[in-house]
Order: sequence, then C-alpha cells, then structure tokens
Amino acid sequence: MSGGQVRASLLLLVWTSRISCFSMYTSRVAPPVLARLGACLICRRPSTRLGRSTRGDRGCSGTRAMAMSAGGSSLEEDVIRARALVSTDWLQEHLEEVTILDIRGEVEKLPAEADFVQTVYRPCKEDFLNGHIPGAEFVDWTADIVDPQSLVPVQLSPKDLFEAAMEERGVCNDNTVVVYDNGNMLFATRLWWALTYYGHKDVRILNGGWKRWCAEERDISVDTECPLKKYAEFNARVELPSLRCVASDMREVIKKTSDACIVDARNAAQFTSKERRAKRSGCIPGATNIPYKRLINKEMGGYLSDEQMIAILKDEGLDVQDMKNRKTFLYCNGGVASTAVLFALWKLGIPLCNLSNYDGSWGEWGNQEDDELYPVART
Repeated sequence: MSGGQVRASLLLLVWTSRISCFSMYTSRVAPPVLARLGACLICRRPSTRLGRSTRGDRGCSGTRAMAMSAGGSSLEEDVIRARALVSTDWLQEHLEEVTILDIRGEVEKLPAEADFVQTVYRPCKEDFLNGHIPGAEFVDWTADIVDPQSLVPVQLSPKDLFEAAMEERGVCNDNTVVVYDNGNMLFATRLWWALTYYGHKDVRILNGGWKRWCAEERDISVDTECPLKKYAEFNARVELPSLRCVASDMREVIKKTSDACIVDARNAAQFTSKERRAKRSGCIPGATNIPYKRLINKEMGGYLSDEQMIAILKDEGLDVQDMKNRKTFLYCNGGVASTAVLFALWKLGIPLCNLSNYDGSWGEWGNQEDDELYPVART
C-alpha cells in the first residue's frame, strides 16, 4: 500500500470515528463521557480570557507565595475582584469575546398555611427561549448544577457532573465567563460561586442582569447554538475547599468561642421566626441577619454602591475592615441567596479564604429534629 493510500485510510478511519461519536452524542444513548468525547473530536471552541492571566491564584491558603494587600487578599485576588462585576456597556463591547451564561430563575411562594410558607424552585427556560443576551447559553439552576443524589434541594453537583454541564455550554478553564440572571443577583452569584469553587479564575457577573439589559433597550436574541459548536474542555479542581462548608463545619463554629461571624441571608420574617420554610423556625445561634435583598437596587437590579452596602452592614453591627481578618460563614434556605451576600462581602474586600457558604443552609439545618446536633435560636 502506498503512502498516499495509508494516509487516506487513516483519514477515513478518523472521520468514521468522529461521525460515530457525533451520533452517540446527539442520540444521548451513549454514556456522558463518550458523548463528551464525540463532541470534542468534532469541534473545539477556542478559549479566550480577557485581561491578564490569573492562573495559579489559590487564595489565602495557596501553596504559592504571593504578595498580599493590606486587607489580607492576594494582589492577584484584588485584580480579579476589581473586574468581577461588569456593566452592560462592558458586556456590549465584549460580546464576541466571552462565554455568556444565562441562569435566570425564580423562587415561587405558594399560599401560606399559618406561619409555614412553601416554595417552588423554577428555572426561567421559557423566558430564555423568548429572548436572551446574544450568544448566551442557558443554565437550569434547579437541574444542571445540582447533586441529583442529595436529599437537600439544589446542592452543588459533584465535580464530574459540573464539568459536563459547563463543557456543554462552552466553558473552559482559560476563557472569560460572564453570568447573569433576572437582576436579583442570587442565581448569578450562585453560579459564580460554583465556578470559583471548582477552580475557574475569570468569572464575571453582569450587574443588573437581564432587567438592566432590557431597560437599556440593548440587543436581544432568540437564537440558540448547536452544543457541538459550544463544546469546550473544563477541568474542575477544588483549590479553596473552605469556600463551601457543611453542617459539621457550622457546628464547630457554634461550639468554639472564636471571632467567626455567621450571616443569615434570609428575610427578616424567617430570621425572627415569624415565617417558617422548614420543620423548625428560627436561625443558627449567633447569626446576624443581612437579607440579600437589602443589598440589591430595587429599580434597576444589581448591587447598591459599596458605600451603601457598607452602611447596611454597619447598621447590623458588622464592620467590613474587621471582617477582613476573620472567617465569615453564610447561609440562607438552600445556599443560593447566601452567595449574593458572599459576593458582596468579597467585592468589599474580604478575601475568599475568609468566606464560606453553607450549602445545605436552613433547608438542611431547619429540617432536623436533633436540637443538640442542629441547635436553633429564636430572636
């Protein structure tokens, strides 16, 4: 067989393999790993990261020595923080250079029975199909990034499932990712927190989200791109495990007479036991109530100014400068709204290594019956 014939045979073999993988991917019959491999063989989306590289930033507990700023953050973390909340103008200018994720959702309240309020978690997929920021891919916050084996709703998905969900939407380790929601910020910050936890170094949030984008009458699209054209490789790695905590961590915080701070991001009615969304009402002992909605611009969506947020925290007895040097643990009902407060605290200069989101939150803690393991305070 001649050299040309050999090359032709090899080429035919490669394309036969690609077509086979493509068929498995689109039929969803093959295991997820093979499906992802098929997509990878067919197309690879180039990765782009705007601004200087931040690879290797491991927070305060990193193995690499880094210069530190006065507040305890690394200088690299300060750079990341400064660009993490982007404006609609900025996104309009960089639409073709970033990966955009739409994670609009809602928490619907059902009619109350006495003090108990039942809620239903919903994605806004129909809203996305009716219009979204050009180039955006949809993420279902109730299914795409959650642990299907967890008894507590909307817990963060395991590494392999999270990787697969991000890869199908064009996220790789080296691109710039912009996430947005309705403008209430809690779903966008949840995805920012999840991506950051799994090691992505350049995740940015659109301040004001969809609400502000539409209010400014910017371009929208109803187009959705083939997943094969979006596919990228994302290798998740947990470099700052303290960013996520569990019930046992919270128990240790309560037991120890430390200067750690606990922040409850639920509304005041739940914090004061007037409203119940679990078997038990109340709060985790020692918590300070900072409802996430207090930090949000009601008219335009997005965050209030830094000065306004600092004043709100001060009114509740929390000093940002003091918090930069101690651990803060946050919770809400499902570990979602708490990320909106966590992001705000980080934006105000508190290093990520001093912030931890209790993923189970009151959905886990408030539904336990063991008062010793899961103590409750009522204000």
